[in-house]
Amino acid sequence: MKFQCRHILMLIILLTAVSYSQQIKLYGTLRPGNLIVGKADNAKVVILDNKTLALDTSGVFIFGFDRNAKGTHILKVIFKNKKSVSKKLKLKRRKYKIQRINKMKQALVTPPKYALKKIRLESKMMKEARSKVGKLKVPYFEQGFIRPVKGGKLTGVFGSQRILNGIPKSPHNGLDISVPKGTPVKASAGGKVLIAGNKFYYNGNFVLIDHGFGLTTVYLHFNKLNVKTGQTVKKGDIIGYVGTTGRSTGPHLHWGVKWYNKRIDPMSLLNLKLPKNIKNR
Repeated sequence: MKFQCRHILMLIILLTAVSYSQQIKLYGTLRPGNLIVGKADNAKVVILDNKTLALDTSGVFIFGFDRNAKGTHILKVIFKNKKSVSKKLKLKRRKYKIQRINKMKQALVTPPKYALKKIRLESKMMKEARSKVGKLKVPYFEQGFIRPVKGGKLTGVFGSQRILNGIPKSPHNGLDISVPKGTPVKASAGGKVLIAGNKFYYNGNFVLIDHGFGLTTVYLHFNKLNVKTGQTVKKGDIIGYVGTTGRSTGPHLHWGVKWYNKRIDPMSLLNLKLPKNIKNR
C-alpha cells in the first residue's frame, strides 16, 4: 500500500512539473529586421522590453526587430505558476546595400503639386487601415509562410538605401520580385484584408493583410485585385495579379512586412522553420 501511494505521489509530482513546464522556444534568427515566433507552454504573460505581447492560449506569440534595431533586448515570460524566466536577446548592427534606380519618371521621384492632395488622402486611408493592427487575436501566422509568387528575379531587397535619379530616398522596406504582368499573387499566410486599394499614387493597386498579433503584409503594384477590404483569406489564396501600377518601372511585386510599426524583412518569414503542430510543441 505504501509502495503504491509513493508511486501515485511521484506521478502527481511529475504531472505537476510537466503542466508547469517553463521552456521557451524561439523560431527565427535574432537579427535586425527579422521576425521571431515563440512558444512557451503555460505562459500567462510575455513581455519584450516592457511591451506586453499578444499571447495565444497555446503559448504561441510573435515579435520582430526593426531594420535599425540594435543592442540588447529583454524577453520575459511569466508562467501560470507565477514563476518567470527572462532571456537576453543581443543584436548586431546589420549592413544594407545601396540601390540606384535611374531614368525613373520624375513625377514618381518628386510628386507634382497637383498630386499632393491625392497623396495626403491616400496616406490618411492607410493610417486608418493600420489603426486596426493589433486587434486581430487569431494567430494566422502559426501555419508558416509561403512566397507570394513563383519564380522571378529579386530586383529590390529589404533595407537597401534607394537613390532615385540621384536623389537619396527612404530605405526600401520590402522585396521587389520581377515577374510577368498577370502572374498570380498568393497570400503568404491567412488573415484579414485591412484594405484593398485602387490606383494609389505610390502603391498603385494593392492589398494589406492582417495576420494577427500585429503582423501585416502588403502587396503592391497589382494589375488587378482579386479580394476586397474586410475579406478573410487563407494561405495560398490568389489576392491579385502582378502589374506595374503606382510608382513602378516595370511589372513586379513589392512585398512588404511589418510587425506593428517595425519594418520586417520578408525573407525572415520564408526562413522560419516552424513545426506543423507548433501549438502542441
